[in-house]
Amino acid sequence: MAFVEPFRIKIVEPLPNTTRDERLSLMLDTGYNPFQVPDRMVTLDLWTDSGASAMSNQQWAAMIESKEGSFVPDSYGKFKQTIQYLTGFPYILPVNQGRAAEHALFSILAKPGFTVFSNTLYSTTKTNAELVNAKTTQLPCTFVDGGLFNGNIDCEKLEEELARVELGNGMVVLTLTSNNQAGQPVSMANMKRASEICHDKGIRVFMDGCRFAENAYFIKIRDKTYANSSARDIALEMFSYFDGFYLSAKKDGLCNIGGLIAVRDGDLFATVRGRINRTVGKWRLGGMATRDLDAMAIGLLEGIEDSYLKYRIETLTQFGDLLKKAGVSVVEPVGSALYINAAKCLPHVPTHQYPAWALNCALFVEGGIRGTHGPNVLDVDDRNDRESHQHFLKLCIPRRAYTLSHLLFIADVFKQIIAKKERVSGMRIVGNGHYYQVEAAPVEAVLISV
Repeated sequence: MAFVEPFRIKIVEPLPNTTRDERLSLMLDTGYNPFQVPDRMVTLDLWTDSGASAMSNQQWAAMIESKEGSFVPDSYGKFKQTIQYLTGFPYILPVNQGRAAEHALFSILAKPGFTVFSNTLYSTTKTNAELVNAKTTQLPCTFVDGGLFNGNIDCEKLEEELARVELGNGMVVLTLTSNNQAGQPVSMANMKRASEICHDKGIRVFMDGCRFAENAYFIKIRDKTYANSSARDIALEMFSYFDGFYLSAKKDGLCNIGGLIAVRDGDLFATVRGRINRTVGKWRLGGMATRDLDAMAIGLLEGIEDSYLKYRIETLTQFGDLLKKAGVSVVEPVGSALYINAAKCLPHVPTHQYPAWALNCALFVEGGIRGTHGPNVLDVDDRNDRESHQHFLKLCIPRRAYTLSHLLFIADVFKQIIAKKERVSGMRIVGNGHYYQVEAAPVEAVLISV
């Protein structure tokens, strides 16, 4: 039986309706960089699922009823109780988003020679660690085709690395789910083993839990031990293996802004609280309006419901099936986003001509769709093989925002592109700078011929 969205739509937003000629012109005007296209000209925006969720009527109602300007707002009490209920952590601090939590923690814990170990670190996490002169070491498991928990950390390598770390001179961050491992989940056994290794060495272990609820549901459907457990109970066990966690509520919290830090150590809590109070704002608000705490508390409760997660994960899986039927090379099993091997979709484009970039441009021209070609897309040469992550295009699906008909349309656009893939030109870089800003141009006379 096909899944049913566990909600009905109450407010709608018109989608941009541009012509192919207009989109081709936009590509030329923006230096063939989809990230430079104004949002108002993008029909279906899949470059991120962060802060792009549709909030519920309960969230909006709570925000409207919230009282601003309070020194000890009721919203903080509700927020704290909700996080304690969901996670079991006693000490809770709100922040405006995940990277604020990263910076606060790393700036307090890091010292000369400090290392942050991880399955994989999100780009901002790595940057925030390096800003305070910490080293980063990523220890992803070996990626297995069709593997159920390809987001795991390599515990054998972790044990070897921690054996060389002085007491208290490192920490471990497990990212759930793992963005740089194709959005794949981490298994419960892997979390437990990593926690044991860390605690044997006197090393703190933290969870980057932006997609903790999705990770919990993946455990439910991929590990038969947990088949009859609720996602909330699975998440509670997950949290039990960590000394602390932080998250951006703009993902599984179903919010447009917000985040939090939670710890078990009262002394660490007091230090982080003082840092936030001095650098961000009143610690009970973490740099946000009171209304944002209400939206977060409700969104995190809605985001851990099994009915919602079933819809969310089945949507992603069904979208993957649609793309495969259209001839698209998709990383399987599908994780928290769709990862597409653009080099395989465009086999005629040499790897030094940026196949992921080319496919992203073609998607926009043909259907007004924007995905993400990652920051390492520029790091290519003639020797790159076609399985390299530089050539992967990521499609993030904003939560509760798009319907099945939108996904059918995207799959149809892909089908059209794959049918005439030889007409898609490779790209060459014609400027310098960050991949969000750098300009490119088609190697051929046109980007994609009709």
